Amino acid sequence: MEYNHWYDEYQQNGSQQQAQKPHRGVSIPALIACMLITALLGGALGGFLVHASIGDVENQAAALPEATGQPVLTAPEAVEKDGTAAVQNSVSSLLTQGAAGGSFTRAQIVEVGAPSVVGIDVEFTSQSNYGSGFDYFFGYGNGGSGSQVQTGSGSGVIITADGYIVTCNHVVEGASKITVILSDETSHEAKIVGTDSRNDLAVIKIEASGLTPATLGDSDMLTVGEDVVAIGNPLGELRGTSTGGMVSALGRQVTVEGTEMTLIQHDAAVSPGSSGGGLFNSSGSLIGIVNAKASSNNAEGIGFAIPVNSVKQIISDLIEHGYVKGRAYLGILSQNVTLRAEQGGWGGYFGHGGTSCVQVGQVVAGSAAEAAGIQAGDLILAVGEEQITSTDALSKAIGAYNAGDQATLTIQRNGQQMQVDVTFGEYTPEN
Repeated sequence: MEYNHWYDEYQQNGSQQQAQKPHRGVSIPALIACMLITALLGGALGGFLVHASIGDVENQAAALPEATGQPVLTAPEAVEKDGTAAVQNSVSSLLTQGAAGGSFTRAQIVEVGAPSVVGIDVEFTSQSNYGSGFDYFFGYGNGGSGSQVQTGSGSGVIITADGYIVTCNHVVEGASKITVILSDETSHEAKIVGTDSRNDLAVIKIEASGLTPATLGDSDMLTVGEDVVAIGNPLGELRGTSTGGMVSALGRQVTVEGTEMTLIQHDAAVSPGSSGGGLFNSSGSLIGIVNAKASSNNAEGIGFAIPVNSVKQIISDLIEHGYVKGRAYLGILSQNVTLRAEQGGWGGYFGHGGTSCVQVGQVVAGSAAEAAGIQAGDLILAVGEEQITSTDALSKAIGAYNAGDQATLTIQRNGQQMQVDVTFGEYTPEN
């Protein structure tokens, strides 16, 4: 299911206007990804570095926080120096720990969950001016005429007592300064530990101790109609706001910024600035990270959250390695093109009314693409049996593989089709 994006403009007097971006040939309500303005929105890039991912999901029993002061995750430096540690203190084991299930009132859910949710203020150094109060995708930001520093706000959830916090990648991507405001209104400067743009997740860290982390629940155990509470920082200034609702649907396939995601649909009210906040179940356990909502004159109460079961391994990898392990990496810069068919075969001409595919603009030195003999100017038509019509389709196709897997790519070079075998590398921040 493909969704278009909307944005809201917030004027200094507090009034709100809405405008819709051009449709992409669909008629369903637009989807707002919970994103705040960044300095990177100035222009579309002609090509991008293609990489994709596969994230392992760990199963976990439903969790009820018996002692919310206990961390659900321990930072790597907390593990004993001799390489051994009690099971309850290891990152991987704590990601799968939980207490017995139960049912709280909404007031009790808020009492348990609110201390683990934080506000996040960010600054972006930019040469562009988007105007005062420009809000992009579901974050909340202010530009200021002539200013080279853009500001915005979002939300986050504490996952360890010593200051690790999970949020949405778009909240902190490109930030020059990140400030976390805790539920007691104390502020701490934060640094980015690791990011995962594919799943719109990031882990940041503040220097603090004795914090109240959320207990990670089991999103696979959710049922439609179950009560949920969203807690976040709407409009960037209403920290600790709690809104109640229910699970509206599970496993919704939505496309956010060209990336297909499987999300929890809920009807708890969320607003710009709620991005990165927590969605809690009736046991007071974190079962989702708020990241999107539908916005249309015809849409009401259609919010989305990233299921926590798809977050657990990513959190662990980001803390331990700074990136998600095992993701397939091709190593090209590419762009979308359309070929015009000529009599007797493909002439290789660009134009309208033909077949869309991907053109290689540059091959990264030492990459899997270079090892396979892929060259700049090649047209990628298929990965295995999957036809490639765009760079988004290419990323999705590569996402079906792990690092080290092999695939056959169908390419066109100088008007001639051929097949090349590729052994995918592993994506790391260095490549």
